[in-house]
Amino acid sequence: MTRVPDGVPKWGLEWKKAAAKYFLRNFSISVHGSSYPQRANCLDLDPTYKDQFGRPMLRLTFDFPDNDIKMAKYCTDRATEIAKAMGPSSVTPKPTRTPYSIVPYQTTHNVGGTMMGDNPSDSVVNRYGQSWDVPNLFVTGAGLYPQNPGYNPTGTLAALCYMSAAAIKSQYARAPGALVQA
Repeated sequence: MTRVPDGVPKWGLEWKKAAAKYFLRNFSISVHGSSYPQRANCLDLDPTYKDQFGRPMLRLTFDFPDNDIKMAKYCTDRATEIAKAMGPSSVTPKPTRTPYSIVPYQTTHNVGGTMMGDNPSDSVVNRYGQSWDVPNLFVTGAGLYPQNPGYNPTGTLAALCYMSAAAIKSQYARAPGALVQA
């Protein structure tokens, strides 16, 4: 993405000149906070939209609660102070807004839906990503997280996938069944 200062036209000769000038003279600072589970944020079957076979599609209902917006504003304000202390020609803060939209790119890392845990009464899978109800079903992905950890979840996700694969290979393949007793 080519960043140019506010007020520069979105296209044309002036944009091209600004794009060339600022190509190696800009950067962004991003801040992240956690987003704890909220009862109103959920996954369910959409009553309107269906897939090619007529089955209801998955619907994500999500918005940032007030505390997340306040936390994001606080973090954005601190990052803005740091950026201004560097002496740039311009700083353009972009605080988190509500209602949540998937249209502009943002690093929200929505997670959850197949939460892992210690028992089947409050989770979908065990620590290996194995379904409590169907022992030959293993789930990997950020759906295992109960909440957004406030940082890019990829490293932890890779570790969880590796742990699941190792358990499947060393335990489940040799003796299919539940890897954890509830």
